[in-house]
This record gives sequence, C-alpha cells and structure tokens, in this order.
Amino acid sequence: MPKSPYLFSIAFLFVFSSLFAQQSEETYRPKVGLVLSGGGAKGMAHVGVLKVLEELNIRPDYITGTSMGSIMGGLYAIGYTADQLDSIINVIDWNAMLSDKIPLTLVVPEEKHAYSRFLFQFDLTRKGPVLPAGVVAGQGIAEEMNHLTWHTAEYDNFDDFPIPFRCVASDLISGEPHVFKSGNLATAMRASMAIPSVFSPVVIDSMLLVDGGVLDNMPVLTCKEMGADIIITINVGFREKPSIDDFKSIGDVLMGAAMIRSNYNIDESLAHTDILISPDLLDYGAASFFNGREIIDLGEDAARERFDELEDLANFLSQFDNQQDAPEIQLLDEIYIEDIRVEGLQHVSDKFILGKFGLEKGNNYNKQDINGGLHKLMGTRYISNVSYHLELGQHGYILTLQPIETFRSKYNFSIHYNNTYKASAIFNLTLRNYVFKGSHLGLTFDLSEYPRINTEFIDYIGARQLAGTFFKAQWEANQVTYFNEDGSRLGSFNQNYTNTEVGILFTPDTKRILRGSVFYQRQISNSGNGLLDLIIKDVDRIGNEWWGFKLNYNMNSLNEQFFATRGSQFDLNMEYPIGFNTIYSGSEEAIDNLDDLVDIPVENYLKFKASFNQYIPLSSRFNIAYLASIGGATEDLGSMQYFNFGGLRSIARTKDIPFVGLSPREVTAQQFLMGRVDLRYEPINSLYISLIGNVLDYKSDFDDLSFTPNNTLSTDDVVIGGGVMLSYYSILGPLELGYSRCTLHNKNRWYFTAGFPF
Repeated sequence: MPKSPYLFSIAFLFVFSSLFAQQSEETYRPKVGLVLSGGGAKGMAHVGVLKVLEELNIRPDYITGTSMGSIMGGLYAIGYTADQLDSIINVIDWNAMLSDKIPLTLVVPEEKHAYSRFLFQFDLTRKGPVLPAGVVAGQGIAEEMNHLTWHTAEYDNFDDFPIPFRCVASDLISGEPHVFKSGNLATAMRASMAIPSVFSPVVIDSMLLVDGGVLDNMPVLTCKEMGADIIITINVGFREKPSIDDFKSIGDVLMGAAMIRSNYNIDESLAHTDILISPDLLDYGAASFFNGREIIDLGEDAARERFDELEDLANFLSQFDNQQDAPEIQLLDEIYIEDIRVEGLQHVSDKFILGKFGLEKGNNYNKQDINGGLHKLMGTRYISNVSYHLELGQHGYILTLQPIETFRSKYNFSIHYNNTYKASAIFNLTLRNYVFKGSHLGLTFDLSEYPRINTEFIDYIGARQLAGTFFKAQWEANQVTYFNEDGSRLGSFNQNYTNTEVGILFTPDTKRILRGSVFYQRQISNSGNGLLDLIIKDVDRIGNEWWGFKLNYNMNSLNEQFFATRGSQFDLNMEYPIGFNTIYSGSEEAIDNLDDLVDIPVENYLKFKASFNQYIPLSSRFNIAYLASIGGATEDLGSMQYFNFGGLRSIARTKDIPFVGLSPREVTAQQFLMGRVDLRYEPINSLYISLIGNVLDYKSDFDDLSFTPNNTLSTDDVVIGGGVMLSYYSILGPLELGYSRCTLHNKNRWYFTAGFPF
C-alpha cells in the first residue's frame, strides 16, 4: 500500500538530506514521477488530477502511462496543458474516434452498394473464414493521435520531450512488456491502448503489441527506473476487491479479463507509490467515452481529497531554485509536405496509393486534407486502414504512409427478413487483386424461397484504376402478385429474371461512375400452382429474351448507406434493345390467349429512367429528403418491359421502383412521373420516425413530352400515397415497421423488414 503522510515526509527529508550531502555545489531537487494507469474511458479522469497538480505548480519530471494513461500522459509530456486535454476530450467525435467507418461519399462508386451492408466480415483463407484480430482496427484513434503529435516530428527519443516519457504495451509473441522509449509517439500510444479483441494489435518489427494493461497497468517501477524519487500514481483501473457490479458491460469484462495478469503486480507498484489518487468511477465503465465531463470532474474531486499531501509536496519542492517551467508548445494547424512516401505494400503499387491519396508534395495541408486522403485510400477497399508518420525534411515534413492491405479474399454474411419475400441468408465472396492485379470479383447469393444471385467482375486499367472493363450477371426468382381493383389480392405467379452485361466503365472520382455495355435480358413466368394456372391451362413457362445496348450514369454523394443525412444521388439509365425472342413452353392453343404477355409492339426503341434524390439536414435531429423520377420510352413497350411500382427500398428487387402505399409490383406502367418527400426525426440515437408522402402519375399521355407517338393508354391516373415508418439501425441492420395507404384503393399496406438487404 502507498506510504502514509508521516512516512512520506520522512522519505522527503531522507532523500533530501542524503542527496544534499553528496552535492556541495548545488541543491539537488528530488525528481517527481507521475504514473497514469489504464482503464479505458475512465482514464479521462487523469485530466482532472492534472488540473489540481497544475494549480499547485507541481510539474512532474517523468511520466509513465499505460493504455488511456499513455495517451493522456503522452500528450501532457509533449506540452499539452490540462485545460487543452479537457477541450480535446470534449470536442472529439467519439463515434468516429472508435470506428474505422468512413463516409460513403469517399467509397469508390463500384464498391458503394456493398459497403456497410453485411453483418459479419471475415478474411477467407485456405483453412476457412478467419475472424479479424479486433472489432476495431483503430483508424480513428491513429488519425487523432497522429494529428495531435505533429509538432513532435523533430523528436525520436522520448527523453527529449518537454517531460521525459515512457508508455507500456504487451508483446503477444514474447509474453513480455514492451516499454516505448523512442520512435513514433502516436504509434506507441496506439499500441499501448490496443485492448485485446476490441482493437487490432499493432505490429512493430517482430512484435505483436496489445494493451499494456495486460502485463503492467500501473508502470511505477518504470517511472523509478527513469530516476523518479517521489511517485504520484493515478489509479483508474484497479480495485483491490472488485465486485460483480464493476463489470456492467462487455468493455468492462474484456478490460477486467485483460488485466488479471497485471493485477498480480499491483502490490509492488503500490509499495513504491508515495501518493495514490483513486477516483471513484464505480458508475462508469471502460467504454464510457461519452461521459468525459463527469469523469474528468471525478478525477479532480479525487485529487482534492489528497490536496493536503499534494500541497505539502508543492511546498517542499518550492524551496528549490531549479524548478522547470511548463513549456509553451506551438500547435500546428497545417504542415508543408515536401515529400510523400509509401511503405509496407505487397499487392498494391505505390503509384496506386499515391494517386488515390490525392495529395501532392510541395503543398501545405491541414488535418482534414490528410485524413481525407487516408479515407480515400480506405474507400478503394483495397486498404483496410492506413496510418502515417512525419519526420523533418529540409524544407518541411516528409510524410510516410503505412497502409494495411485488405485481405484479398473476403467472406461476408448477413440475414434479412421482409413480409413479402420472407427470410433470407445472404452470402458474399469478394476477391480483390486476386484473379488479376487490379481486378475485383464479387459473388453474392441470397438463399431464400425466392433466391437471387449477383456476380460482377471488374478489370481495371492504369495505375490509378479510373477505368476498366466489366462483366455483370444477375438472376433472381420473384413473386408477382396480382390485385383486384379494390386492392384485394387476386393471386400470384413466379417469375425469373436474368440480366448479363459486358462493357467498360469510367470513375473520375469517388462520386461518379459511367458505364456503357452490351446486355442480354430474359424474363420468364412459370405457371406452378399460381395465377397462371387460373388464367389458362397447359402452359409451363412464357416470356421474352432480348439484347441491346445500355448506358448508365450514377452520381452518389450520400454520407451513409442507410439513413443518410446529407448528400444527393442521381441515376440515369438508358437502354436500346436490338432483338427480341418469345420463350414459350406449352400447348399451341394456349399461346394465342397470352399475346398480352409476350407481344412486342415495336422491337427497336429507346427506354430511359432518371431519378434524383437529396437529403437535407434541418437540424441535428430533423432531416428532409425529396425524390423526383421520370421514365418512359420512344415507343410502346411490351408488358415484360414495363416499370414496376410499390414497396420499400429495402424490399425492392432489380426492376422495382419503391412507392409507399402500394405492395411491391402492385402497379405497372410503361411511362411515369413520380415524386416523394420524406420528413425524418431521430428522437434518440439510431431510432427514426418518418412521415412519407409520394405521388405517381403513371397513365397520363404526357403529350408535351411525346414519350410515345401513339400512346394507347387513354385514361389519366394519379396515385397519392403516404405512410409512417418507425426504423431502428441495429447491430443486425435496419429494422423497419411501416403503415401506409394510397388513393388507388385506400387499402392498408404494412411493411416490415429486418437486417441488411441484398
């Protein structure tokens, strides 16, 4: 246990007397060491203690830290004040800091659809799927630590800091603590707080480093080895007799399990501690990062409980003339980059990394510029996370990128349910840089009562991979329901749809993609035991197949895959069919009664669909979105080529257009105008309430637009629909429950979906 105040005073006198006797020319000032323990978010209490130490003008001569203590201690050692640390803690976006997620707008266009769409993601090896080394790779932490330590690029040895510093990590290879004395401070702090299974380990040379709390959560002996005579220890992670109430969350359990070995060394650490400060943090856990204000205050309260001892120490130290003043540091808002280098690549070229990074040497850049470049690299999906370090050059800084390449084979999995197509399991295999260098192959299977398969292969051209060739194939089995005029269900039949494309693509940036291709499409209706049997007998299948040319342009600047709050999306799709064939299996008599299903009025025409939607934040909780869409053709369409309306985006199949108030594919038309407005409110994080209104004009002649020279639809028909949606973004994916009606029949339409959609 720590020494009593009486023994503490005797120790001061003994140390002072013995050292004074040895030094006749100058008075020796005892060295004060500050030890900051680990404890996850509870480590923010260190800042409150530092405030009291500054108030008493106690400036440590040495600092050691573990985990969160390494971050608070490291930043304090390089010149940040307690007030500055307080401000940093309270302005940090902890959601971003503790996540590897980047905005959707920075993901390359060909990867946007699959980004953040799976429940589990694994590296796929010859031995099977492998779980990641940590839930979080630590990208956000690395970015913040790199920026906060910009001004330390001139230092290599931690003894050269304004306050000499050490931090501790644990090497999984040797089973020994590793004490950082030099190198990159940001990397050292990141390694010291790599909580096992939460954050990925840090690889340095032959070491695999995790949280220092595994072996030494209170590095008192390290502080004494540096030369400290008097030790002040701030303990936020150890309780002499923890109770069940101390383990309230998975973070607490993981932290407690990781520190079991370290706790064996606590007695020795406390025996060398002169002043122990232990904030009362029972109500907070290792993951309580959003309670920074309260935790800091509790740290200050705990220091004031030891105020008399700290004041005695301050008075004792004040009699010496050689006390050092706190340094004034010059924080950098931007830096001049004289050169950019890349290290550690295996399958990706330096040119690709530098091209996608987007920053050029010989310019000044701020934090947002550099982090934006890092995110662009991650947005290629070839890079899982990327850090950097700075060193002084002749005219500015040399920035060295340290990208970690994504494992070339990825296996992804999710589950989904909706009240139209029921339950499904979605499997995905993605191979990057595997078939050819610069190639991307994605295979996705939706196993359900109505299965789907989607395959896409892209072979990029050039170092920056802005252009390439692609092959795409889709197949899906759909349920097509027919309704009476009053909205009641008449029956349904099964329909298979196939689409294949071969073409070229161009992606000038992360928002836009242009594709040109030759396509083949096939749509077949099967009789089964459904509606087709009710209409006519002796028909096994009937449909069309056709091929032609397609042009697609897509612009997507949305910030999120689901529940976007800002950005816009524009999609233009144009098709020019060349040839049609009828596919039929059944009696010769029956085909004469099915002309409406397979008849193609005109074989050559231009069909197009364009849509634009935008999300606008009204406040931090309110958001409005609107959509405008139009579609049609230059000639009358066969029924197989009609547009389909109804349902939600999370239910829609390939050829469906969502419309609230209708069931999927409840309305079909060969031309349309549609608009939608969505007002969304987020009362608590991840819970959304939406009011949606949409209008569809799907039978008007559109004479002014002249879509068709001879429109056969004679009646105007406008449908207005609306509904209310309750949504929650869960760990399993979006959960949506909705109720709606429309003017077509005024029938209730309910929607329920759960999980990530295909």
